[in-house]
Amino acid sequence: MSANMSPRAFLRVPPIALATVLAAGSMLVLRVLRPVAPRLQLTLRNAAFRAWGRILCRLMGMRIEVEGTPPSGRFLLVANHVSYVDIMLIASQVSAAFVGKADLRGWPLLGWGFGVSDTIFIDRARKKDILQVTGRVKDCLTRGLGVAIFPEGTTGNGEDILRLKPALLQLAAEEGQGVLYATVSYRTEGQPTARQTVCWWDDTPFMIHLLRLLSLPSFEATLRFGEQPIHADDRKLLAEQLREAMMRIFTPIV
Repeated sequence: MSANMSPRAFLRVPPIALATVLAAGSMLVLRVLRPVAPRLQLTLRNAAFRAWGRILCRLMGMRIEVEGTPPSGRFLLVANHVSYVDIMLIASQVSAAFVGKADLRGWPLLGWGFGVSDTIFIDRARKKDILQVTGRVKDCLTRGLGVAIFPEGTTGNGEDILRLKPALLQLAAEEGQGVLYATVSYRTEGQPTARQTVCWWDDTPFMIHLLRLLSLPSFEATLRFGEQPIHADDRKLLAEQLREAMMRIFTPIV
């Protein structure tokens, strides 16, 4: 066993897997209600989704502090991105479909869970995907479901917020929709640091990183929501203004 892992990590895996199976199975079954009772389906889907996020955060040892008001209903939310746990953290507080990278599909069990929870997968190397994803984002918003995007396009090390890629903000710019924003930050007590254990920005294999993360007794997560949506009719300007607003409420990760 690696020096960075403990038996705690292996004990946490089965309940995390079970919670994912139950939540994803529930959301899969609830899909049959969409054509006949769309509002009921959305309400139940959102409840299962938030429960999954909260349970996984607790099982991982995440202690959450929320600042600001989480959005509800139909919204477009952008956030910085440092780790896969960002998804669980945000899911514990808001009901949304996430836009995630295409290789999430291949992750053990979690990939299936993301797939049945309305995750919109994107391959940023393919320009066709941008158009398809934009269409799916619009469909989710039309259904009354919020959408969460990580427009940096990759995970960072938590030192800064990377430049936001504007492609997925085109819809908001065209339709004049305000874009909400949030920042995520993590902290551990002592060593190893959150940048070493929670942030996933190097070439460490997913399962190795996950087991190291689960070896931590606990860690703290801060999720801050901006007060007002950002509007702009140009996607590049919108991306710049969003990053500026996010930087004002961002706490760098050490």
